[in-house]
Amino acid sequence: MEGKKKIGPGRLASFNFLKSGWKAGCLFLLFLLSYQLSLPPALAQEFDPQAVALNLWKKLSSITSLEANFSQYYYSTQVEEPVSGQGRVFIRRPNRMRWEYSSPEKQIFLIKGQALWLYFPDDKQLLKKEAETEWQTTEILGLLSGNFNLLDRYEISASSFPSRQKNVYQIKLTPKEPGQYSYLLLEIDRKTYLILKAILFEPTGSKLEYHFGQFKLDRKLSDELFELKVPADCEIIEGN
Repeated sequence: MEGKKKIGPGRLASFNFLKSGWKAGCLFLLFLLSYQLSLPPALAQEFDPQAVALNLWKKLSSITSLEANFSQYYYSTQVEEPVSGQGRVFIRRPNRMRWEYSSPEKQIFLIKGQALWLYFPDDKQLLKKEAETEWQTTEILGLLSGNFNLLDRYEISASSFPSRQKNVYQIKLTPKEPGQYSYLLLEIDRKTYLILKAILFEPTGSKLEYHFGQFKLDRKLSDELFELKVPADCEIIEGN
């Protein structure tokens, strides 16, 4: 019986070289894949943050109405646990907005034209004030309503932050004029150009965070939705 043929030194060296090269290639590929997966979603693919902001503004200013579920968290530098709230927001352009809180207590925050109402049903209290300042200067209201031209109002840059979402853009908005917030971080759906998360940072270090979902666009929202019926014994407080 003829013995097994031995591999010559040259072929053995070539084989070892190819084997080591194959290993190195696999390791490099695994590194690339793991690096890609470890990247924050907004950095996994390069993008133009100003173009994203422009598309976001165009989207929000083009729709007639928006509904969404929201969760709100306020992280104070003075308190360990955040103050949270949940509910649903309704917007009808150009100047109607209703925030309906279901927890931790029922509240209705209503903007209609130049009027702002804040109603606490359990306490039977209604606060009334002029809405013009709130509507124009409160960041989250201006963003969701599409009333802010983002490119005029903010310096815009890409800025990644931790997220469980995929296929999103993450951008940073720094106000060009001093205001209530130092800067904002937005997480925007790449397909719909709707805001999924907004984080607003105060100069003190505290922050206000919103999460949005279950969107409905361009539905007819009745006038009654932006009215408030309060009981006769409701305390009405006129504010400045």
